[in-house]
Amino acid sequence: MNVTVDHRVKRFLDKLNKKERAKAFGYIEFFEDYGFTLDQRYLKKVKNHIWELRPGRIRLFVFVRSTSQIVIHAFIKKSQKIKKEDLVVIEQRGKEYL
Repeated sequence: MNVTVDHRVKRFLDKLNKKERAKAFGYIEFFEDYGFTLDQRYLKKVKNHIWELRPGRIRLFVFVRSTSQIVIHAFIKKSQKIKKEDLVVIEQRGKEYL
């Protein structure tokens, strides 16, 4: 499976420290290798075509199309719930890739 990372997410990841950046990209590779067979500790469905990769305190949101997967949003987790603002961004970026 091939996973594309949106340029806005790459910019976000580039701002992280070396260890967190490596962990995030490691999870993306992990997802490429194992796909949707990953345990819920690593991958969780948020809604319809949106999945959440969970490398530590970082959250990566993957938009799934029939032929490709795109990491469309990322943030540092500060609470249990996803903020409404982040959900709006995730939905808007998902529409961009439809």
